[in-house]
Amino acid sequence: MNKPILNFDIVISGAGSIGLVTALLLAKRDLNIAIIDPKPENIITKVDDTRNIALMQPSLNVLKYLGIFDEFLSLSRPLRKLHIVDATNRLLRAPEVVFTAQEVGYDYFALNIPMGKILQTLCAQLPNHKNITTIFGNEIKHIEQRPKALEIELKDNTKLTSKLLIGADGRNSFARTSAKITTSTKTYPQTALGFAFKHTRDLGDTSVEFHRKNGPFTLIPMQNLSDSSQTSLVWSESNQMAAEIKQYPQEKIAVLIEKYTNGIVGEVTEIGFIAGFPLTNTNCSTYAQNRTILVGEAAHILPPIGAQGMNLGFQDAAIADELIGNVLNENSGSGADIGSDQMMQLYNQHRKTDISARGKATDLLNISLLSNLLPVQFARGLGLFMLQSSKFLRTSIMKKALHPLGKTPATMR
Repeated sequence: MNKPILNFDIVISGAGSIGLVTALLLAKRDLNIAIIDPKPENIITKVDDTRNIALMQPSLNVLKYLGIFDEFLSLSRPLRKLHIVDATNRLLRAPEVVFTAQEVGYDYFALNIPMGKILQTLCAQLPNHKNITTIFGNEIKHIEQRPKALEIELKDNTKLTSKLLIGADGRNSFARTSAKITTSTKTYPQTALGFAFKHTRDLGDTSVEFHRKNGPFTLIPMQNLSDSSQTSLVWSESNQMAAEIKQYPQEKIAVLIEKYTNGIVGEVTEIGFIAGFPLTNTNCSTYAQNRTILVGEAAHILPPIGAQGMNLGFQDAAIADELIGNVLNENSGSGADIGSDQMMQLYNQHRKTDISARGKATDLLNISLLSNLLPVQFARGLGLFMLQSSKFLRTSIMKKALHPLGKTPATMR
C-alpha cells in the first residue's frame, strides 16, 4: 500500500544549529514546515565536540526574538574584549591590538556557549510549534523539480511536496547538489583542532587570539567551574602536525598550550575531546536556485578567524525568514510563491556581497600568517598597527564583523 504524500510549504534539510534556528524563525509564520535529518534526535543533541561557539550580538537578538535568550545566557560567558597577539616570531612583528565591546556601545561582543547546549536548547523548542513536523532518522534520497513545487522522496520511500527547500545540510549538502548549485573551494595546508580544556588561571571575559605562523591559536573563555577555569580553544596547525597532536597524550598537549599561551592560562589540568577540521574556504555559484536556498555550511565554509562561520549562518537564517515573510505579506492565497525565481534572486542578492566579503577577508588574514614574503608580513603588521592606533578604524572593523554588510533583518536588530 502506497504511503500518502505529505504536503509542506517549506522543508528544511538538516537539523544542525542553523537548520533549527531557521525552523524556529519560520514557525512564527503561517507556514507548514518539516525539518529532516538522518540522525535521530538523541544523536543530534549528543555532541562529543567540546568546543564553544561565540554568538555575537545580532545572533543573540535572534534568540531574544525567539524568546529563548535567557536559557542561553545561563549557559554562557560574555566576551568583552578581544586581544590579538602576534606570535609569528618573525622579523616583522605586529603590535598587539585590543578590541573592546564598549567602543561600539555594547556591554559584551558575544556570549560563548557550549556547542552541545546550543543544539539541545534549540531542539527542545520544536515541540512548542504545532506547524513544525520533525522527520529525524531519515534523509532525502531524491528531489524532483516541478513548476510550482518540489517532489521529495525520503530513504524510507516517504514522499513529500514543498514550495521551498532550505538546505541546512552542511558542507556535503545534498540539497545544494540537487539544485545544481556549484561550489569553488580553496584548501589550506592546515587543520583546525577544536576542544575545551580546564586550567588554573582565569582569562577574565577576554578572548585572546595568538597569530602563529601556522594559523590562529584562539582562546575563548567559558563559564568557570567550582574547582577550575575552562576555555575553548581553536588551534590551527599544519595538517601533519595536527594529526600528530591528536595522538599526543594529554600531558604533552598541556605543555604545548602553556608554552604557546605564554603561561596566561596557568597550569592546564584536563583536556576534552579534540575535533579536527581541515581548513577550507568554500563559496557557491549562487545561494538560491531551483526552489532551494542554502544556509550555514551548505552555503559557505570559512577559516576559523573572528568567529564568522556560525554568526554568518544566523544571518542566513534571519534574512531567509525576512524575505519569506515579505512574500507572504505582499501576496495572499496562491499568489504567495515563496520558492519563485524572484525569491531565489532576492536571497542571492542579499547574501552574495556579505558572504563573499567575509570569505575574502578571512582568506587574506589566514594567508598573511602563512606567507614568508616580507611585503605580505609588512602589510599585515601595518594593518594591525593602524588598528591599534585608531579607535575609528577599530570601531569600523567591529561593526562590520558584527552586522550584515547590507540591510540588517529586523530579528537581528
